[in-house]
Amino acid sequence: MIDYHVFQERGRNFLFFPASARLYQLSKEALRLLCYFPGNLEAFEASAALRALSVDTPADQAELCAELRTLLQKELKVDHPATALTDTDLGGNCLQTFSLYLAQTCNMSCCYCWNRGGSFGKSSTMMEEKTAQLVTELILSLVEASSAEKCVINFYGGEPLLNFPALRQITLRLRQEEARLAKSFCFTVDTNGSLLTGETAQFLARNFSQIGVSLDGRQMVHDRQRPGLYGEPTWKTIVDNLIAFPNPKLLGLRATLTSASDTYADTFCQLSSLGVRRIQIEYCHEPGYHENPIYQRMVVPPERQIGELLDFVDEYVDTISRYKNSDEIPFTSSLMDNITKIRRGNRFTKPCGAGMSTLAINSCGEVFPCIAFVDRNDFIMGRADTPTPLSLHTTLADFEVDRQRTCRACWLRYDCAGGCYATHYDMTGQTRQPHPDYCQNMKAKAEIYLYAMAQMLEKCPWHLDKVPATVSCTEYS
Repeated sequence: MIDYHVFQERGRNFLFFPASARLYQLSKEALRLLCYFPGNLEAFEASAALRALSVDTPADQAELCAELRTLLQKELKVDHPATALTDTDLGGNCLQTFSLYLAQTCNMSCCYCWNRGGSFGKSSTMMEEKTAQLVTELILSLVEASSAEKCVINFYGGEPLLNFPALRQITLRLRQEEARLAKSFCFTVDTNGSLLTGETAQFLARNFSQIGVSLDGRQMVHDRQRPGLYGEPTWKTIVDNLIAFPNPKLLGLRATLTSASDTYADTFCQLSSLGVRRIQIEYCHEPGYHENPIYQRMVVPPERQIGELLDFVDEYVDTISRYKNSDEIPFTSSLMDNITKIRRGNRFTKPCGAGMSTLAINSCGEVFPCIAFVDRNDFIMGRADTPTPLSLHTTLADFEVDRQRTCRACWLRYDCAGGCYATHYDMTGQTRQPHPDYCQNMKAKAEIYLYAMAQMLEKCPWHLDKVPATVSCTEYS
């Protein structure tokens, strides 16, 4: 059987093959022919309806029929993805990303904060010096046994810059060990930007490779959604810190959209005016807050999300098509990252590396599979002050998307690979059981990313550094 997905966007017909990640634009005639394809090529060849179409038809129709047949034969030769043995299977590890909760507290009071200022509704805590030492030694021991040559250390919270001494201590200690381990550490931080000044800013500019700053668009919207701890405005302070930051190339902006926010396109326009090239825009998400009526009112309805994202793609492509190169164009990492993943053709059978290639460690030194599982007692893998080997929760081990009943017939399964474990756990109570609403939203957005890629390859291929092939059924990837 040949697995495929047909969809329409802005009046154009597209054909996507999950196993190969190839995308084609179909003419109306090609789409009509494909309607007679039952998924099996032999049955397609023997179809009486197809033979009726192929006999006494114009030459171009017969040629298109042959081209479509060749295309389907090409897909028959594509093997479905299979998971190779990992370093963990062989007794080592492939850990490469560590997220550290330095401060499970915050100096702001954002209306949609998914982890409640890093405290998860518990008492606020800060990582103490002794704990930071133990965490550092744990990371060093894990990295030494890892196959990864480059490891990412992401400081998270709450607001991690509230605990700058611990950040500095861990960074310098790990940097000292790079030569001995023959590894390189890449340091990043997610911050609200309010403390991005003075010695802190200088240290980050010298030692870090990426500074992610949360800013929700224009001043009125941001100050309403991301006030200080006592309701004070924060937009001007953050923007002033961005402008004064010693190495602006390290900066990236992240906006969260709620029902009270400007549109996706308007938010991007506002953020791009600040001179920061890397912009990430995400919608406020639902998990864990179904019983909170205030939070529910902030969530943007899926229909509005899809409409705004589609409008943004058209506007974005039209804008950048007027340029000749990408050097000065701000880009949305959330959009471009998805397009890049599609174009690479990478197929996935596991949704993420939670507990396998990624770990998160809270301020008390407890180890979890990722930031979304922090402070969920059922998913503790171990502690930095205990020599016991880390233990992954059974529901996160041995996952294969083709073995999941709800996923194995889905056309998006090798892209989302089953989706986010933590989101499923929040929405359905099971890490391997996606909610239908989650799947519907993922598929709708994936179709927009495919459409966006096709638009860019037609109007500004230099932005993706690839020119599309020219055939009757236009191939994009």
